[in-house]
Amino acid sequence: MSALPKYDPECSWRAERIPDRPVMRVIDVQRQDTYFDLPLLITFNGGAQGPAYLRLEVDDVIDLVDELNLALDVRVREPVTKACTPLGS
Repeated sequence: MSALPKYDPECSWRAERIPDRPVMRVIDVQRQDTYFDLPLLITFNGGAQGPAYLRLEVDDVIDLVDELNLALDVRVREPVTKACTPLGS
């Protein structure tokens, strides 16, 4: 397997969220599995090339939520709790 290409913010290909399409939870009854599909629009040089879905398993979604929360906490939010102090001190 070859190495992953480096991230290039100037790349002409993009996968962008489709604002009017929510993430879908899909339950596969036959396989007894649950996963999530994130609708995306593939573009090249700003022109739409077609839709795609990013399919994530439950563990991947949990990891992604944790990473996004960490990124949001570091950049825009103050800590939501204060340090505990023992009673009577």
